[in-house]
Amino acid sequence: MTDSPALLIEGLEKRFGEMAVLNDIHAALPVGGVTAFVGPNGAGKTTLFHTITGDLSPDAGMVTMNGENITNLPPWRIARKGLGKMFQDVRLFEGLSILENVLLALHEHSSQTVWASLTGRWRQRKSIPHLIAKAEFWLEKTGVEPPWDRPAADLSFGNKKLLAMARLMAGRFSVLLLDEPTSGVSPPMIERMAGLIQELSANGITVALIEHNFSFVRDIAQECYLLREGHIHDAGPTDRVLDKPENREILIGL
Repeated sequence: MTDSPALLIEGLEKRFGEMAVLNDIHAALPVGGVTAFVGPNGAGKTTLFHTITGDLSPDAGMVTMNGENITNLPPWRIARKGLGKMFQDVRLFEGLSILENVLLALHEHSSQTVWASLTGRWRQRKSIPHLIAKAEFWLEKTGVEPPWDRPAADLSFGNKKLLAMARLMAGRFSVLLLDEPTSGVSPPMIERMAGLIQELSANGITVALIEHNFSFVRDIAQECYLLREGHIHDAGPTDRVLDKPENREILIGL
């Protein structure tokens, strides 16, 4: 990891009417690190991710990625700068096949051939077999259940999350935001998800995740931020944050 953070959040605030959902949020995500954001429902975790990705505009504060201010940029521009996201509802192209979902991630964002390659007329272009091999590599690596020529809508929820991970890993992002990656996922898939995130981190990819599975958080996250009522209540090494009695009471009522 380098000294300069991959993602720096400074004084971020977000209000909905009179309600302050985020209040003076500060966080620094190291390059290649895995950072968890935990807290009770309604603490502001998902809103925080939405303000980072440009899906919501903050009312104050700044978000910097790899030294560049990305505050208030539209989501597509932030994605092109290297930030990938997976939210709880997964957001696949369910009308396309499993394979085609990953093929989309493999093309350059500015390329028009990606759409042509999925229409049939261009399926025989010389570049397509090479891209198909790459897509199959990521599908196999993440463990998405074959056959991969069926619609993505046919997958179980757990497999949809694995497909979302395959798309992100194929997309060559430098920073990933994962909202509840283990929610609704079977224990073997949770283990696979942990391995994928650890591999991403080992390859220098920065990962931030929202999680309620604290065993998972303890296993893979080096740093942890505890949000409560839109504030950072505590932050530091994961074990210290999760083991503090006051924080356990906030998180699980113990």
